[in-house]
Amino acid sequence: MRDRGHRRAGGAMGLVLAIVLCSCGTQERVQGPGAAGEFERGRQAHERGDQVRAIEILEAFERNYPGSQFIDDALFYLGKAHQANSEQILGRQVFQRLLDGFPRSGFAEDALFELAQCWVLSMPGPALDPEPAEEALRACGVYLRRYPEGKHRQQAELATVAARTALARKDYLNGGTYLRMGKPEAARRYFQKALDRWKDAPVSAQAMQGIAASYERQKLWDDARRAYGELLGHLGDDPSRFEDGRQIAADARRRLERLPH
Repeated sequence: MRDRGHRRAGGAMGLVLAIVLCSCGTQERVQGPGAAGEFERGRQAHERGDQVRAIEILEAFERNYPGSQFIDDALFYLGKAHQANSEQILGRQVFQRLLDGFPRSGFAEDALFELAQCWVLSMPGPALDPEPAEEALRACGVYLRRYPEGKHRQQAELATVAARTALARKDYLNGGTYLRMGKPEAARRYFQKALDRWKDAPVSAQAMQGIAASYERQKLWDDARRAYGELLGHLGDDPSRFEDGRQIAADARRRLERLPH
């Protein structure tokens, strides 16, 4: 078993094409024997969108040819097939096996990015479950530190913003739940956590509004007045850049006028 620091799928294809024996429309084209032919059958199944078949072939390849020069290729396409089949947990496991077993592989950068992407694709799950977004943020951070000029840098940066936004929203929603339950101190902790995640998140104005409302619930008028003032300063001259920003600004001004002195 060997790592190929600079070999890509194109290099593997050159070897594979030498054993191509037939081509017949949409059927699996490679009929050649051995590891190269089996890998290519699995890769082609993934490329044409038959992920179930690709997974079947590439899992068998991993079992039958663990010492093949194509093993990291096969693991990468197996991970991609799981990812495309909405099996993000399995995809993460395969990409991690590739990274652990073949750290010098030509697929290492792509595998690290796709590992992060599996977490990103898991983010639309349960609204209050922070794990996918937290792990997406961590994995994107690892990718950007390891490959600061990598080919997936822009996508990783966008995914980082999406993860931070999701985490801020989850904390804000938790705060709203506690505020409705009549627990303003617990609510305030979550609203502040949302701000600590990302002060300029789209939901940050709502979190600051929640903090001010939590002080009102406790009749801490000076704290509420200060919080509403900070909220208006945060909204600035263009509150529309935040979710419900204009409405929040108008509500904050009304509440400031009505607070007891």
